[in-house]
Amino acid sequence: GIQRENIFATTMPRRKRDTAEAEAAAEAAAAGSNDEEVSGGEDEAEDSGDSSDEADLEMAQADGAEKELQVEFIFTDPAEEDTPYVRSLLAGGSLCTATGADAAGLAATVANQVEVGTMIKADGALFGFLSAVSLQRHRADPSVGRLISLLGSDRVEDGPLRQRLAGLLAPSGGANVGLLLSERMVNTPVQLVPHAVESLHLDLGWAAANAEPAAERASLTFEWLVLLAHVTLDAQAGAESGGAGGSGGAGGSGGAGGS
Repeated sequence: GIQRENIFATTMPRRKRDTAEAEAAAEAAAAGSNDEEVSGGEDEAEDSGDSSDEADLEMAQADGAEKELQVEFIFTDPAEEDTPYVRSLLAGGSLCTATGADAAGLAATVANQVEVGTMIKADGALFGFLSAVSLQRHRADPSVGRLISLLGSDRVEDGPLRQRLAGLLAPSGGANVGLLLSERMVNTPVQLVPHAVESLHLDLGWAAANAEPAAERASLTFEWLVLLAHVTLDAQAGAESGGAGGSGGAGGSGGAGGS
């Protein structure tokens, strides 16, 4: 069998990476020749370690033992070429399955919003993503408009919450509400989730202070974040709660202050 050992290498988004690389280069230059001596020793040790690892692997395979695979995951900014892969994840995910939302339209919005969003990749393949899009800014987009309508429907069973959401999402006089969008492949390690959330938090702070033009910056300064969750109830539980007997959708709203 194959036992997967996950090695997490979380990289900063490209726009933030430039400053970090410049600082690292300055530190390397200041270190001088000592770095070269240390590097040489490390290379020799690494070569020795690689040889040992290969020998161990050959012995393990000969004995029929489990083989460990090291998988390196990286976080990147969204890019247009990610669109079909984001669409595939959305189409098979709970949000589009439960609401009938347009996966293609949402995928284009996520992939083209480079300021906010994290793509989780390994070996060039997209394993998951986490993003937040402005419902006010994209309300004319049919894929987003359907979700806004859902938030104002009886699918949100809590009456006071539904009324509050209707006020927040009003075309004029409403708040800047961000919709959290997240999907991942079933074999994506759950240990990556806190890192992805932290990356999104950094993105939101960066966008609120630096995104250009000013209209873009304002649209990414969220007052509220909303997460739609698909909830499945069995017939007996649905009857006891007075709800629908099969499956239903629930809406939830989260923290204020632009995250």
